[in-house]
Amino acid sequence: MTYLSETFHRICKESKQAESHYVSLYAEEPFYGGSEEGGWWGKDIVLIEYQEFDTLEAAEAVKSTIEILAVEISDLSKKEFGNRCLRETRWLEERGLDDDSLPQPDGETKYFVVIESFPGSRSCRGCRHYE
Repeated sequence: MTYLSETFHRICKESKQAESHYVSLYAEEPFYGGSEEGGWWGKDIVLIEYQEFDTLEAAEAVKSTIEILAVEISDLSKKEFGNRCLRETRWLEERGLDDDSLPQPDGETKYFVVIESFPGSRSCRGCRHYE
């Protein structure tokens, strides 16, 4: 590939190597895997949104702003998860039920921002069986 690039550059003197910088917003979504072996948790990493930028500098400037948003929505997710658990606990207490009457909660979603060469490179689906 180096020969091809060098030849291309000899013909097109101002050529540049193709680069992309994507600012990507991800969600880390936890899940409970079941009660076998005492229960276990996993997580999925899901791409929510992305945008391409021509320069790393432009991507970094936007990333810092989006990181503030990611912290805010992570905090909101944590609060909503806590409120849900509180509602479920009260519901159980009102009925005199044990906490095993409801499924194990998965946990709050956390959000984060990265700069990457192509969108979705951090996405992954967590293992759905006990290992």
